[in-house]
Amino acid sequence: MAGTEEQQTFRLWNVVVTARDHEQRHLARLVKRLGDFWWTPFLGVLVGRVEDHEAFCDQLRRSEEDNPGFLHPLARLVPIDRTFAFQVESLSAQLGRAVLAYADRIDSGSFYVRIERRGHPGAIHSQPLEQELDRTLMDHLQEQGAAPRIDFKDPDAIVAVELIGDESGIGLITRTMRERFPFVKVP
Repeated sequence: MAGTEEQQTFRLWNVVVTARDHEQRHLARLVKRLGDFWWTPFLGVLVGRVEDHEAFCDQLRRSEEDNPGFLHPLARLVPIDRTFAFQVESLSAQLGRAVLAYADRIDSGSFYVRIERRGHPGAIHSQPLEQELDRTLMDHLQEQGAAPRIDFKDPDAIVAVELIGDESGIGLITRTMRERFPFVKVP
């Protein structure tokens, strides 16, 4: 029964925070004051639920301004719009459909897809899957008459995919968000 409750709760996450090396306890204390966060089975990785991504990030930024070093334990934060359970065999198709949800926001801008995989070593290969998803989104946008481009240096948007065990979360990180909140980033 407890495992079922944990699995149901795990699917309600909309943010992933990753700790700097050996800072996971400090990070947990920091974010648990500001939202509902819990550990994943992976070292230094917490998922959580916040009411509003922007308000949460603003609160973190203000805390750092008021107390320099406040964010030291935080390596990165990824906002998540959608989560779903997956099986390795169907992941590519599920992600292919999921990235298309961002087509209107990318339009003729620059973008790339980044996958952070935790779990399934040897079964999921991030780089080829990223390339496949880049092509899926690019082809769809071009069919719609847009002229998008892949840009790894300073894209308008990054489609961030977090694979945590058998759960996937996907979100869009815009250039504006990265500039405003430097801790919002992908590896």
